[in-house]
Amino acid sequence: MTNKEIENQEKGDASSTQNVCFTTKETENSYLPLKSEELPQVFHPWRRYLARFFDITIYNIFWSSFLAFAFNVPLTVRSNLENILDVFIAITIMLFLEPLLLHLFGTTPGKAIFGLKIETADGRLLSYSEGLERTWRVIGIGMGFNIPIYNLVRLWKSYSICNDNETQPWDESISYTIKDTKWYRSLFYIGANAVVLIVLVALVYSQQIPPNRGDLTIEEFVENYNYYVKFFDIDFGNEYLDKNGKWVENDQDGTMYIQIGHGEKPEYNFTLDKGYVSSISFEVEIKNNENLLSSYDTQMFLASLAFAGAQEEMKLFSKIPTRIAKQIGDKTFEDFKFKEAGITFSCDTEYSGYSNHSNTQSDFMFPSENATENYFSLNFLITK
Repeated sequence: MTNKEIENQEKGDASSTQNVCFTTKETENSYLPLKSEELPQVFHPWRRYLARFFDITIYNIFWSSFLAFAFNVPLTVRSNLENILDVFIAITIMLFLEPLLLHLFGTTPGKAIFGLKIETADGRLLSYSEGLERTWRVIGIGMGFNIPIYNLVRLWKSYSICNDNETQPWDESISYTIKDTKWYRSLFYIGANAVVLIVLVALVYSQQIPPNRGDLTIEEFVENYNYYVKFFDIDFGNEYLDKNGKWVENDQDGTMYIQIGHGEKPEYNFTLDKGYVSSISFEVEIKNNENLLSSYDTQMFLASLAFAGAQEEMKLFSKIPTRIAKQIGDKTFEDFKFKEAGITFSCDTEYSGYSNHSNTQSDFMFPSENATENYFSLNFLITK
């Protein structure tokens, strides 16, 4: 064999060896699982955060609606502790509902607005268990289980990771994609939040409507009355109105109540027509009272709203409660007469021996220093 033939044979062997190595490499790659760095990820921290914030708001609406309609819980007077509990429950709803949305659609309402989608490495939608595991890690690692202070630390850490184009711990084995970053998605987000705000306002306004509508029995009137006591967070100490419309005392729980001024609660009188309430009234007469005198605006307002709120004129965004409150509040310790929702409300007041309060609209009247005796009477009537 000549030198040239030997050289050609060596080149052919080398070329053959190179083809084998390339093929082997491709074959190996085709069977190896993709690493997280090779999977598409979304490095837009604010889009991701705003999407999740929107989703949690939706979950919170679900819970608030359940409280409002299932248990008639007033949403406007929730304490700070109750608000914190509400957020934890919303996150619990997220834990179980988000995996279902990811399994069915590969996205959530917030993610869909920004064109975000989650899939597995091989392009299929996550199973429910895979979604559950991911959401649990999001809540724990990303949100710090919403524990105050710690959650801020975890949110900042998550923001930093995303901002540095690094994969979040809960996204290491998934494909996270974004369709586009067009400007109109921001408008969609603003519009979606506006809709959510309208829903929340409607939810609060819906609670102005009492549980009983139409003609009322005494018991139904009382139920409406006590509903508004709770809705407006009014404190009557250890007393409440029972189903017969009489003031009774709660069992003592060790709480001490301090009464400011003369605040004897009026007894409501009911006139019935075929078993339904047609009018409600109470009378107050006080003689030679040495203490300051409290107004009866609250009792008049609650009784008026419990009756008027049952009428068909009381709609979702009705201003009836506001108008009734103004008519009564502007005439504290004074006569008034007005109509609302087909009902007439009137109050006749007479007093002597008390200081002039007409310029202050105070909720109290003080006995005059020079008066040897004083007198106060009030007659309140609601007539359908």
